[in-house]
This record gives sequence, structure tokens and C-alpha cells, in this order.
Amino acid sequence: MADLGEHLRLLADDTRLRILHVLESEPLTVAELQDVLELGQSSISGHLAKLKTVGLIHDVAEGSARRYRPREDLDGPLKATWAAVRGLSLEDPRLAGDRARAHAVLARRGTDWVDRVAGSLHREYAPGRTWDSLCHGLLTFAQFGRCVDVGAGDGSLVELLAPRATSLECIDPTPAMIAAGEQRTAALGHRHVRWHQARAEQLPFADQSADSVLFLQSLQYVDQPVKALAEAARILVPGGRLLVLTLLKHDHPEAERYGHHHRGFSSAELTRWCRGLCDLRIETLPAELRPPRFQTLLLTATT
Repeated sequence: MADLGEHLRLLADDTRLRILHVLESEPLTVAELQDVLELGQSSISGHLAKLKTVGLIHDVAEGSARRYRPREDLDGPLKATWAAVRGLSLEDPRLAGDRARAHAVLARRGTDWVDRVAGSLHREYAPGRTWDSLCHGLLTFAQFGRCVDVGAGDGSLVELLAPRATSLECIDPTPAMIAAGEQRTAALGHRHVRWHQARAEQLPFADQSADSVLFLQSLQYVDQPVKALAEAARILVPGGRLLVLTLLKHDHPEAERYGHHHRGFSSAELTRWCRGLCDLRIETLPAELRPPRFQTLLLTATT
């Protein structure tokens, strides 16, 4: 009875069900499953490991790759459990899309890597083509001048921002974050970076004293975002730039574990709160691949 409960809990996961259904038609590699299910490598690998441990699938070496396929020698209880769950899940509307993508993946087999990833390069790993390296490369064009980073946390972005700023003022309300940030800054040797324990609603700077103000996924932690954005406008010089990266309004309870004070914001809210600024632009970025698929808003404006 205990094994039955474990088997049912394992098969209750939507992603594992999709994997089992798609593998019934053709053995696939982790990379191919990424294309079919449109999920990241770590997520796919984790689910495959659980299915392999319980004995529902196995993997077979094929050249430098390993293809996963269902086991044909399932024991009685496990075989019966999967047969029952399989029958109940056959009408899942997502399976048709999975089968279509699997067909396209099979059609691409045998082509070279460049042809194979056309249309899905955003999900593929290529040596050196990481978000970290891309950020470093693109930021060489950025000039922040006298920059204020509101909600700088422990300074994880100092290495990126400091070389592009004549001065960098890092703001955070948490003493532990400030201490960690100062330690990181000292280790990097950036003497033009200063730390301030302060709230976003009360920035410790004079009017028109900053060339750029950044909120990099920090606005959702601010008690009064309207007042924080007004403070940013107050300290910016004429022609100064505001950049806000924040979450789109959502209803994901997972955000609570990160201490967010707000479940994101709508474009309309941000537009209303920044009404006095110029060249206001707001873009909605693609949803994250990792569940629950948070989305980010990118706001830029000038004073």
C-alpha cells in the first residue's frame, strides 16, 4: 500500500506525465525533451532521475548522448498504476502540442547543430553564450554617470555596474545586506562605490544629484512604490535616466517566500506613477521557463 501511494504521488506531477507520454512514441535525449516540453535542462533532468529511480524509464547510450525510453519489464503494481494514470491523462490537451513538437524534433535529427537549433536557440546552451557573458558584453556600451542603485541587496551587481559609473551609491534598508555589500566592494577594490542604509522612500541625496537611478527587481520589496519613484525623480538631474526592472502583476503565492511586499505591478500602475517623466517606455519581457513562470516589466524614462 505504501508503494502505491508513492507511485501515485510520483505520477501526479504534470511534467512527469508529459515525459512518460512523449517517450512512449520515441526515445529522446534530455536536449530533445527540452525542445518538446519547452522546459529547462535542470527541470527535465530532475524529473527523469525520479522516473528512472522508481523504474518507469531507463536510458541507453547512443553515441555521445543518452536516450530515455519507458521500461517494458514493469512489475505488477507499478505497471497497473501507470496504466490507470495513463488512461486518465490521455485527454490532456497539452499532449497534442507535445506530440507535434516531438515530430519536429525527430525531423531535425541528423542535421548539424546550427540547423537543429534554429528557432529554439534561446533555450540552447552554446559555449560562452551565457546571460552572464552577454550582460558583461552589452554593458560595455552603458554609461551610468552618477548612479544610484536602489535596493542593491548584497552588491551582487556591483561588478557589472561600478565600471560603468563615475560614482555608485548603493541603497538598502537591511544591515546584513549593507555589511555583505561593503565586504564585496572592498574585495573588488571599487573606491567610488558607497553604501547607505536607507529606505527607497527617503533617499539620502540632494535634489538633482544623480544621472541615473536603478530599481533592479527591488520595487516589489518597497512599502510605498509611488513615493520611491517620486524620490527617484527628485534626485535625477534634468535628462537623467530611470530604469526599473520589476515583476508583472501576478497571483503566484511562491513570491511570498522571497519577502515581496507586492505581487508585481501592472503597466498601467507604473505609467500612472511615472506620469511626470519623459520618454516613458514599458515592455513586458517573456515569461521565465521555470514554473511558476514569473514575468518581468522593463520601464525606462527620463526627467
